[in-house]
Amino acid sequence: MPVLGVTRSVSDRLWELRQADDRCVAALAQQGVSETAARLLATRGIVPDTLDAFLHPTLKEHLPHPFSLKDMEKAARRMAAAVLAGEPIGLMGDYDVDGATSTALLKLFLENVGVTVHTFIPDRDDGYGPNAKKMETFYAAGCRVVATLDCGTTAFEPIAAGTRLGLDVIILDHHDTEFDLPDAYAIVNPKRLDEPKDHPCRYMAAVGVVFLFTVALNRVLRESGFYKNRPEPDLISYLDLVAFGTVCDVVRLSGVNRLFVKSGLKQMHKRKNTGLNALAVQVNLNTPPTAYHLGFVFGPRINACGRVGKSDIGMQLLSCHDTIKAGILAGELEELNLRRRDIESAVFLEALEQVESTPLADPFIVVKGHNWHQGVVGIVAGRLKDKYNLPTFALSIEGDDVKGSSRSIDGVDLGSIVMNALTKGILTRGGGHPRAAGFSLKADKVDDFIAYLRQVITPDSRPDALRILDIDAVLDIRGATPALTDELALLAPFGEANPEPVFALKNVLVNRAILLKNGHIACTLTGRGGGNLQAIAFRAADTELGIRLLTHKNEWFHVAGYLKQDSWHGKTKIQLQILDLATAVTD
Repeated sequence: MPVLGVTRSVSDRLWELRQADDRCVAALAQQGVSETAARLLATRGIVPDTLDAFLHPTLKEHLPHPFSLKDMEKAARRMAAAVLAGEPIGLMGDYDVDGATSTALLKLFLENVGVTVHTFIPDRDDGYGPNAKKMETFYAAGCRVVATLDCGTTAFEPIAAGTRLGLDVIILDHHDTEFDLPDAYAIVNPKRLDEPKDHPCRYMAAVGVVFLFTVALNRVLRESGFYKNRPEPDLISYLDLVAFGTVCDVVRLSGVNRLFVKSGLKQMHKRKNTGLNALAVQVNLNTPPTAYHLGFVFGPRINACGRVGKSDIGMQLLSCHDTIKAGILAGELEELNLRRRDIESAVFLEALEQVESTPLADPFIVVKGHNWHQGVVGIVAGRLKDKYNLPTFALSIEGDDVKGSSRSIDGVDLGSIVMNALTKGILTRGGGHPRAAGFSLKADKVDDFIAYLRQVITPDSRPDALRILDIDAVLDIRGATPALTDELALLAPFGEANPEPVFALKNVLVNRAILLKNGHIACTLTGRGGGNLQAIAFRAADTELGIRLLTHKNEWFHVAGYLKQDSWHGKTKIQLQILDLATAVTD
C-alpha cells in the first residue's frame, strides 16, 4: 500500500510500507525485543521459532554438517591423503573477492599443516577459471591434487586436461551448473542439480563452501591422528575471510551466511589477519568493521587488482604474514583502485551516451565498445542497471572475440539466462548468479545473443518495472533516536535478503543544504512539531534528488533513508542517509 498518500517521489519510485503480521509482531515482542524491532524482524520472515537463530547464531548449533554436500567427504579424504603424504597441492581461484578469500583461506590452512601450496589466480586476459596450461604447470611442480575455488563448474576442457595428466581435480564452487558436470575427481557445489533446492548451503558464496571443506578436511586429519604431535589450526580465525567473501559476492545474508558474516565481523575486529589489518590501516578504519566496510571499502580495493592489475595481489595480501609486505601490497591496491575509477568513468560515459542516444525499445540494456577494459564492464553494467532499473549487458569487443558482464534486477535470473545461452552454442563461456554473470562469445554471435535476450527477457518477466522503495516504518523526526539505532543493530549485518531498514520521516523542512566534494549534499531536517536531524545524500549533486534538496523553497517533504549513528568525541548523533524524498501531502 502507498505510504503517506505518496505515489511517486522525485526518483519516480512507488513508496510501499512493508507489511507485518500483527500476531507475529506480538509473539516476537513477547520474546524480549521491542515492538519496533519485532515489526522489523517480522517483515523479514523471522518468527518466534527462528528468532534465537537469527539474533544469536552459533557454529556449534547452526553450521551444516560438511558431509551433507555431495562429494565433500570424497574430496576431503583425497586432500587429507595428500597432506599426510607431504605432497604439494595446487589451488586455482577466481579473480574477485570471493575467489581471493577462498584461495587465501585454503592456502593459510594448508600452510598451517605443513603443505607446500602452489596458487594461480588468472588475470583477465587469461579468461575466467582454470586453464589447461596451468594444469601442466601444477603437474610439473609435483602436485597430484588441484582444487579450483569459486570456479571450475563449467570448465569442461581444462578439467578434462588435468584429469588426463593424472591430476585429481577437486572443484569447490557455488555457480550455477549444467546437467552435465566436468570430469573432475570431486565436485562440491551446493548448486548441483542433484542437490536439494532447500539445502542450507545452497546460497553460500564459494568462500563458505571452502570453509566447510576446511572443516571436513580438518576432521579427517584429526581422525587420522595427524594432530597427535601438533596443534590443530584455529578454524574460527578464518571466519574474517569468510565474512569478507560472503558480503562481497552479494549472496543472501540469511541462515548460515548470516552466521558467517556475524561471526566473521567479530573476528575481523580482532585484526589477526595481517592483510585485512593492512587494509584497515590503509583506509583509516578505527571502528569495528561492518558489512558496509567489507562491501564498499575493502571489496573494491581487492577487486581492483583483478580488474586493472595483477590479479593475485589481493590473494597475496589476504594470506600474508609479514606486516611490512602487507602494507606495501595494500598501498598497491589503493593505487590500482584509483586507476580503476578513472578507467571506469571513461567507459561509463561512453556507455551512457549509447543508452541516451537510442530509445529504449527492449526491457533490457546492451552496450558495447571496442577494447573496453574488461575489468570495469561489470561495474558499468551495474551502474546502468541502477540508473535505469533494467537488466544490463556490457560487451567489450576485441577483434573477433567479445567478453561481457551483466547485472540484473529482481525477476530476471542472469545465471540461468547465461547457462542456457551457453548450452545453445551462442556463448563460448559463461557462468554466474541470478544478479550477476560473465560470458564470452564471438563477434558474429552478438546479434544472435541480443535476439536470444529478447526471447527470454520480456516486460512480463520484470514484476518490478516501477522502482519500489520499501519503507519499514514511518517516524516523526523526534523518533530518530540513538535508542532506535541500537535496536536496529539487532538486525545487522545487512545485505541481500536482509536489507537495511528504511524509514520515512514525515513532514520535514530541508534547511541549510550545502554541496560537498564528490557531489554529496548535506542538510538539516526540521520536523513540523519540532526536532532537528542531520542528513546527507551521497553523490546526489547531478540527480533530481540533489536538485530538489539544493533548490527547495520552504516545502514540506516526506524524506526516506537509513538511520545511522555518528560518534564523535564521545558524543553520539543520528544522521539520515537520504535515499529519496517526496512532496508532503497536507490537509
